[in-house]
Amino acid sequence: MLRTDTAKPFDLLAELRARTAEAYRRLERDLDLLGEPPDRARFVHLLERFHGFHAVWEPQVARVLGKEAAFLVPRRRTYRAAQDLMALGHTRRDIAELPLCLAAARLVSSPATAIGSLYVMEGSTLGGPLVSRHLQSAGWLPPEGLGYFDPYGAATGTMWRHFRLWAEATSTGRVTGGATQGIVVAAVATFDTLQAWLVPAR
Repeated sequence: MLRTDTAKPFDLLAELRARTAEAYRRLERDLDLLGEPPDRARFVHLLERFHGFHAVWEPQVARVLGKEAAFLVPRRRTYRAAQDLMALGHTRRDIAELPLCLAAARLVSSPATAIGSLYVMEGSTLGGPLVSRHLQSAGWLPPEGLGYFDPYGAATGTMWRHFRLWAEATSTGRVTGGATQGIVVAAVATFDTLQAWLVPAR
């Protein structure tokens, strides 16, 4: 008898997208990066906070990935936030004294949790071109623009495809049955940490 119930191949990123949808929508709504008009003080504050997150998170991801850490190198954004802040008037000393998001170090403790956390941060670059275009209307924008929000430019799609391939390859052997839970938990925790760090208390 011909079977018609063949299971579909497991799609890790589709699972992550579905399980983090609520946290994503909440953060996107509260950050409102496409609001009118683009406010200089608000974007400077966001860059300071993003810098404080990446300055802790990126070294932790590199430590956990070990030999695979080379994958992270072109995706580092701490220096992009620093460059933007200097273009907006900060000194290197100002940047060195910015507060750090110490909670970011707890997000990544294994390759599996690195996948979940990287999913969030790499996914954030997909909306970067929209934010970058939106900022073009701001009179305070530096001549060279801001690099943090659109770090990959025309290569955004390619970088995302490379991340997908890396995530799928890295998760092979780790994602079986309910073992996706650690990856999903790390992704949701990353959204929650960003929410607490970036969104002012009301």
